[in-house]
Amino acid sequence: MVDHPGAAVQGDQWTSAQSLDGLLKTPPPLPLIRTRPWWFPVQELRDPLVFYLEAWLADLIFGAEGARIPEIEWMNQVLLTVDPVNDGNLVEVTVFGQPRVQNRVKSMLLSLASRHREHRARDEKMKQLEEFLKTCALSPQTPQPPVA
Repeated sequence: MVDHPGAAVQGDQWTSAQSLDGLLKTPPPLPLIRTRPWWFPVQELRDPLVFYLEAWLADLIFGAEGARIPEIEWMNQVLLTVDPVNDGNLVEVTVFGQPRVQNRVKSMLLSLASRHREHRARDEKMKQLEEFLKTCALSPQTPQPPVA
């Protein structure tokens, strides 16, 4: 019944004991622990504003691994969390701060997202135009007989 001598049954799946040993040896990733900055009041942590962006937009706006988040937080006096949801196509952006500042930051981020979408669409159109022009230039032109 068991083809591998080191196989274990886990529900309906067969898992090799070696892969289980490998999983047990690697430590789990550490949770991201943040402390509240000195300039951010505790009472503004109560009512966050949450919205969603596509992951590729979040990478452009917040930088790789969220490198620009501290700068955005400091400049706007808010706290931001950016967490992936579902299969990684969306991110959840949570904004902590005063309600009017939350709305201003959300508006700014959505405006940046809109600009990035427009830029991407324009780039795609330019690529299509370049391909079209290349195919027109490479295809042999057959002379048309003059119309009498």
